[in-house]
Amino acid sequence: MKKSIFLILGILLICNISNAQYRVNKTQYDHKTYVYQVGDPYNPTIAGVASFFVPGLGQMISGEGGRGVGFLAGYAGCITIYYVGALRTIDDINSGGDGSSGAGLMLVGLGSAVGVGIWSIVDAVRVAKVNNLAFRAQNKSSMNFKLEPFIFNASTMV
Repeated sequence: MKKSIFLILGILLICNISNAQYRVNKTQYDHKTYVYQVGDPYNPTIAGVASFFVPGLGQMISGEGGRGVGFLAGYAGCITIYYVGALRTIDDINSGGDGSSGAGLMLVGLGSAVGVGIWSIVDAVRVAKVNNLAFRAQNKSSMNFKLEPFIFNASTMV
């Protein structure tokens, strides 16, 4: 248990080192206008796939550690509700009942877990896109160079 808590805190610490601030960035940038460019620090596809396997991981690798831990905790809570319902159903069956006492909790827990999982995938992709747009704006160079040929006339130097 302690190892998993340290692992989650370590991931959270590493992910919060970046300057990504999705809450602020989403008001300035529209994820629908995003087009991938070479040099973007966050890959939306990888963020979505990561959140498919572990809800919240896509947000964590996109620089939003706290947001990712929130999704992970929400998913874990939903799975806990599902298991509590499953245990109640098993206890009901073992005591001679029809097993319906925990069915509602199982349904709510499983449905919520699926909902949080899908929401996590969609959100991870959006976070990666918006943070990439913000990264581009922060690192944009406004210097323009204009090179023109210069012809040196030696006859005017005398």
